[in-house]
Amino acid sequence: MKYLFGAGLARKIAVAGVALALAGCSFLQKENFTVGGEITDQGQECVTFRAEDGTLYALANKASRLRPGDKVRITGHLALMTTCTEATTLIVDKIVLLAPAD
Repeated sequence: MKYLFGAGLARKIAVAGVALALAGCSFLQKENFTVGGEITDQGQECVTFRAEDGTLYALANKASRLRPGDKVRITGHLALMTTCTEATTLIVDKIVLLAPAD
């Protein structure tokens, strides 16, 4: 009986640890920033965006209606985990089309 009690306690501690780790990830993930640049055609899985400073980002959401060459301003935060493999991934909170592609 003592063994079962210890196993149950260990499981509860493990679950609490995972919950705290995920809560910490969510907190760290929400550091929003805004950056301007241009949609590119460098992505295969996700839409890609070249910031004005030259950084290439993959956009995880809200960008499917955009075309390469569109000038945009994006507000979002870095993704901790993603299926986009092209570049550092942004979770887009807001995207503004500044000028459509020519």
